[in-house]
Amino acid sequence: MTRAAAYIRTDPDGDLPAHDEQRDSIGNYATANGYTLVAAYADSHAPGKLLYHKPGLKEAIDNIKEQEDWEVLIVADPRCVSDDDSALHELVHKFSLYNNRLESPARSWDEFLSAMKSYRRALSRR
Repeated sequence: MTRAAAYIRTDPDGDLPAHDEQRDSIGNYATANGYTLVAAYADSHAPGKLLYHKPGLKEAIDNIKEQEDWEVLIVADPRCVSDDDSALHELVHKFSLYNNRLESPARSWDEFLSAMKSYRRALSRR
């Protein structure tokens, strides 16, 4: 069974789904995909741009570098990671380097990875 972690972020403006809604979405996704949730990270009322200004997400990133307790980080919606595409692509790139994955009911790992690669290619052409 694949070990997974949940990440929940609520924002000050209330644009993201509520904490309980995200938790239920992540739990349903994990069950449907045969994942065992072994960790949870959260950032309540966190602004959406920078990855490292979110202590819960920073802890998840540190885990993939050091403890390697899980393989997949599940979010209810990609916007729960960041409102900024470049930050989201940075996280996907980092996960790919450590053989971890980011998944959500809205976007599979392959879709996250494809979007990140397209973004990086576009940047290199500038």
